[in-house]
Amino acid sequence: MAAFTALAGGNIAWISFHPGDNQPSAAAAARGFTQAPDAGYTQLLTANGYSVTRFLTQDNPPQSLIDQLNTFDLIIISRSVNSAHYQQSNETYAWNTAITKPVMILGGYVLRDNRLGYVTASTTPIDTTNDIRLLVEQPAHPIFNGIQLDQNNITVNPYATIVTAIIDGTNNVQRGISVSPDPLDGGGTILARIAPADAGPVGGTRMIIAEWPAGATLTPSDGGARNEILGGRRLVFLTGSRERDQVTSEVAGIFDLIGDGPQLLLNAVAYMIPEPNTAALLLLGGLPLLFLRRR
Repeated sequence: MAAFTALAGGNIAWISFHPGDNQPSAAAAARGFTQAPDAGYTQLLTANGYSVTRFLTQDNPPQSLIDQLNTFDLIIISRSVNSAHYQQSNETYAWNTAITKPVMILGGYVLRDNRLGYVTASTTPIDTTNDIRLLVEQPAHPIFNGIQLDQNNITVNPYATIVTAIIDGTNNVQRGISVSPDPLDGGGTILARIAPADAGPVGGTRMIIAEWPAGATLTPSDGGARNEILGGRRLVFLTGSRERDQVTSEVAGIFDLIGDGPQLLLNAVAYMIPEPNTAALLLLGGLPLLFLRRR
């Protein structure tokens, strides 16, 4: 049962290598993809009432793009991006400070200290190798509404799996979720970690879901340490496969959520999209929607 109901007209900007669900990048198409590798996510959101618009990940995002993104209810940075697009001072300022709308980040590589700076070091993320469940640190948080937990606050059902994909005509097992082993920067709050029994080579119980309030300070370090104030709420929600060796990174980010994973993603998106106030809904004739979104 869904913990939230999508508000009609909720607009999401999806940042990715791929210009359309049925239009993979040239590099992905050359390896045999006929859909964007990350299309499973946008299709899930669309099926649940959201309007999703794709934007290409790029170096040096112009002010016109930032202005356009700030008209959306939520921006999601896919796992299927080049992390080098999120490292220069103008890029980190754009994504951390100039974007004032809520942002979700699905990939571990852009979190590093030499990228957007959500963690305190730049250690290479470690990939999961098996199905994982979550150890929930904040069971009362709205993201976990309707999710069954055991006596240790571990999800009864799995969260994500290891996926396979046909690449160059051959079925290939992909690498798992890329998880940062480094501590959070900026006073972020860990909401869920990998369940200890499922951690495998990731070790410990690493962060999978975490949030930061607007106004938190990150200190990305590429080109020199600097303080950047988050312009809006931020949520890390790690999901999406990593490409195999010797395959373009543009095939990363394949949908890997199973069990409770899809519902957790929908809960997270609904949590991050601001509720309209009562007056606005009355003006729009949308009072019934208010009750659908009460938490």
